[in-house]
Amino acid sequence: MKKFLLALLTAATAAALLCGAAAVSTYSVGYDAPAGISTIVVQDSSAAVVLQAADIDHIHADYTYTSSYAFESSKLYDFSVAGSTLTVTKTREPNASLTIKSTDTRACTLTLQVPRQTLASLTVSTTNDNITLDGVSAQTAALTTDNGRIEVTNFNGTSLSGTTRNGKITLSGVTSQNVAATIQNSGTLKLENISANVCNAKVQNGSITGSVVGDSSAYGFDLTAGGGRIRVSDSNDRNFLLSGKDALQQNAGAPQKLSLATQNGDVDVEFVR
Repeated sequence: MKKFLLALLTAATAAALLCGAAAVSTYSVGYDAPAGISTIVVQDSSAAVVLQAADIDHIHADYTYTSSYAFESSKLYDFSVAGSTLTVTKTREPNASLTIKSTDTRACTLTLQVPRQTLASLTVSTTNDNITLDGVSAQTAALTTDNGRIEVTNFNGTSLSGTTRNGKITLSGVTSQNVAATIQNSGTLKLENISANVCNAKVQNGSITGSVVGDSSAYGFDLTAGGGRIRVSDSNDRNFLLSGKDALQQNAGAPQKLSLATQNGDVDVEFVR
């Protein structure tokens, strides 16, 4: 049975001393899911979403919002469980009639603490804010935001995809058979020690940089840098260096694939062990 904890914690964050503005308040609502959840679906909007691995035996969720986002005691999310699937759905958008005080921001953050286990599936979508995945692993994970960043740290799984428009994607310590990243309009992609059999990334306006764990000789390359430069090096093989402009393909029959493309930017990646 799900337990919905309507324990609203009113925390007066700071008395606004400038212009005699009133104090800003934040409100928080908690939820505990039953144990045994293996699939998470988050359908959010106008809010940040954070998923963190924790030493717990069930998923715990909190959403916190400011007094200019919604009234106190507002129900902003619906939590439902069907079998082993937890679905979190946004039920109310920010209240545009509420005044943003001089020391306030209209903000909402949904945080899920997840047991340290590999989920079967994870799907997260939001708009106008960021998605953060920290230490959470899943066989398949799909993250989508609009006008926001995607940050993934210490992920293990079979498939990971991230898509944003007007935002940065950072993948750090990711181990996955397949990694895909797409940035529309503007944004940069940063890869930090990722390990993937197939990595496919497309950026419209921005550079692709970072490091890939592995042996460069095991990879086939399909690289495009429209209006920019391409550079791929190997920290353990000083004789290996790919460099050029616009487009570069090499070792197409290799068992692993690195396909990186930007329409307006550079591609600069180093292989590390």
